[in-house]
Amino acid sequence: MDAITARPACIEDAARVTALLHQLGYDRPTDAVRRCIQDAEADPDSTILVASMAEDRLVGCLQMVVTRRLAEGDRAEIASLVVDAAWRSRGIGAGLIQAAVARLQAQGIRNLRVRCNVTRERAHQFYERFGFQRTKSQKVFDLSLSAPALPLDPE
Repeated sequence: MDAITARPACIEDAARVTALLHQLGYDRPTDAVRRCIQDAEADPDSTILVASMAEDRLVGCLQMVVTRRLAEGDRAEIASLVVDAAWRSRGIGAGLIQAAVARLQAQGIRNLRVRCNVTRERAHQFYERFGFQRTKSQKVFDLSLSAPALPLDPE
């Protein structure tokens, strides 16, 4: 198998990263992905890594964000991890996580979290094999800020 390397994403990767995200059902336009990559380049608390092979063919990507939470302190969170469907189960996701961990350790970050949809059983098994432990179950509530009007008193 060709050598696979993890490197920071660059603007030129936007179309391929978009295609990878689409494989998991995330309908992000390439322009939005391009802006996200550009923002991450300027933000020390956001990193987007890509796994590439010879001839710079992208086969995976990982975004991690460092958060500074009042109650929990500093930690990093994997915001996105996707490996091309044709390249899964070949160590690419593990390689991206290892690259992310090395970067975080160099920054003094001591904790890494990932949230995963309850329907992604295969991903759950991957994270557990890697050493992640289930620590919490949650319900997630979203509020559309484009809604016409918000209730003034939710009571």
